[in-house]
Amino acid sequence: MSEAAVARARSDDRVPDGAAQWEARDPVSAREADAVHGVSHPVEVSRPVETSPRRTDVALLRIALCAAIILLHALSIFSAEPIYHLKSALPSTAASVLAEFLRITAVPLFFVLAGWSAMASLRARSPGDFVRERVSRLLVPLCVGSALFGSAIKYIELSHGRDIGFHGFRLAHPLHSGFFAFFPHNLMRINQMTWSHLWFLAYLFLISMLLLPLVMRLARTIPRIDVPAAPVVYVPALVMAALLAVFNGYWPYLPNLYTDWTNFAYFALCFALGVGLAAWPGFEARLHAETPRLVLLTLVAYAGVVLCGQTMAGRALVALTAWGAIGTALGVAGRIKLRPSPAFDYLGEATLPVFVLHHLPALLLGVALLPLALPAWLKIAVIWLAAGAVSLAAYHWLIRPWPPMRWSMGLDAAPPSRRRCGQ
Repeated sequence: MSEAAVARARSDDRVPDGAAQWEARDPVSAREADAVHGVSHPVEVSRPVETSPRRTDVALLRIALCAAIILLHALSIFSAEPIYHLKSALPSTAASVLAEFLRITAVPLFFVLAGWSAMASLRARSPGDFVRERVSRLLVPLCVGSALFGSAIKYIELSHGRDIGFHGFRLAHPLHSGFFAFFPHNLMRINQMTWSHLWFLAYLFLISMLLLPLVMRLARTIPRIDVPAAPVVYVPALVMAALLAVFNGYWPYLPNLYTDWTNFAYFALCFALGVGLAAWPGFEARLHAETPRLVLLTLVAYAGVVLCGQTMAGRALVALTAWGAIGTALGVAGRIKLRPSPAFDYLGEATLPVFVLHHLPALLLGVALLPLALPAWLKIAVIWLAAGAVSLAAYHWLIRPWPPMRWSMGLDAAPPSRRRCGQ
């Protein structure tokens, strides 16, 4: 593979064109320009992105979010939220609070980063290439994962007397047949299939296609370098809050698309906000400067979620928590200066396969550990760490070296060693 192809493969972490000029400004002229816009210093506000052609902070956030999603699924077994494939008979209050927090914060941030990456991708690709890349990176692992891992997940779900689908959630008579009496016959019955956690890939693909005209238009513009006043960075939180509160969003959290249009619109808004961040580096600069206040917003708003629950106020507070966490994560990651390295690249590429793979081992570990007389926190820790380790090992030995397996997980077919050799 040529060097140009490798650059395109890494383009999701590139700084959008035009941002480099923002970084390269002479410090004196930068201060003068900022003064015109009423921007005060310290200098951090005037440096929204790093000078590296790759955003290591974005890649770092993806890796951290993948770990957070695995933890979320381990916690969900022990949380009070009933809509899940496998549940402990004794819910844990601590697990419930932490699981809800991770779900409120991690998933919207994933969509924001996806929007940012879409902008970077379209600055390096034609729209046709972008669509083909979305199909191979999202639809292929969605279909493969749903057919293989989704079947096993649905079997575990039905075997434990639970049934989640387009109809919602209901308790059912436990399935007592063996797995191979269930699979592959279930593939012909939609009520015996699930996309489980891979709903994220389906939603992201649809959102990417629906918002493609917007992303294309902004990708062809010069990034805005003006830094807005501090109150402006809280406007997205108000829009997100209005959407969830007015249209009764977020709860019940059942991403089946069929009955989930408010949450679909909410995640599309998060994606659009990520696009906006890439188009307006000055906004991201102000967001970074607001990190301490965004931390406070996150904590106070989530305390309100816990107190208000599934009310209009609670739904609005969900959005405020999410935006506070998004800003906090971007601000904190932006302060961590990492250089690209082989280990970092390895983990970055492993993120998507590990995301696709992890849920089944997490549930199998849950099935094995639930009957044991161990503290809930210990079971959660074992499920989290072991599921992550198993998934990473599967990526390393079963997926990474083999082109067909790489393709099935949404990766470039050529292994990294061949790409480095220019093959």
